[in-house]
Amino acid sequence: MERSKKVKINIQKGLLILAILLLSFSTLLSAQERRPGRLFPPEKIQILEKTREWQDAKEVMDRLSIRKGDIVADIGAGAGYFTLPLAQRVGAEGLVYAEDIQQAMVDYLSKKVETLELRNIKVMLGKADNPNLPENSLNLALLANTYHEVEKPMLLWKAIGKELKADGRLAIIDWDPAKESPIGPPKQDKVPEDTVIKEVEEAGFLLSGKYAFMPYHYFLVFKKK
Repeated sequence: MERSKKVKINIQKGLLILAILLLSFSTLLSAQERRPGRLFPPEKIQILEKTREWQDAKEVMDRLSIRKGDIVADIGAGAGYFTLPLAQRVGAEGLVYAEDIQQAMVDYLSKKVETLELRNIKVMLGKADNPNLPENSLNLALLANTYHEVEKPMLLWKAIGKELKADGRLAIIDWDPAKESPIGPPKQDKVPEDTVIKEVEEAGFLLSGKYAFMPYHYFLVFKKK
């Protein structure tokens, strides 16, 4: 009888340990790989060319204090809504890496850059977990309207961390599920602000600024630890 009792206790302990391990694995997995929102369809790219009264690129540039000669990356560049203002700010002495993981987006933006004869923009095809940019080269990495599509956030942030200079910054602008909006992705695809901060800080960054002037988005700026 006593032996049976001990076996039962050991089984219960084993089940408890297993439950803890499964919970830890689940937490790690959710940070490494999240079900992302759907990528923006390239066949609707003309929508990205429209003027956005709800997202003023000039004010974003002003808040980021981008300087002539800076090297910056527009991660998830799409049609280049932020790429072109970034290029104007960094000037001929600077460089903008316009990165996207969809070949159709890269092709579209490459043609635009070629037509406009913009020499300080380099269009790049990246990967879901790595923009594949030169290490220790960036003053700033900007992800605008992209975070909710990111499949493997921790891997991406760590890759970007290597690509930023020691004093480099990571800026994230994305749809806020706490704000009602008549446009944008479904609410269930949007990532809460506190989740973004938690994930990015776990990857080796510190929140250094936040702005609330956009009606449908949060705007967060991080620095490397």
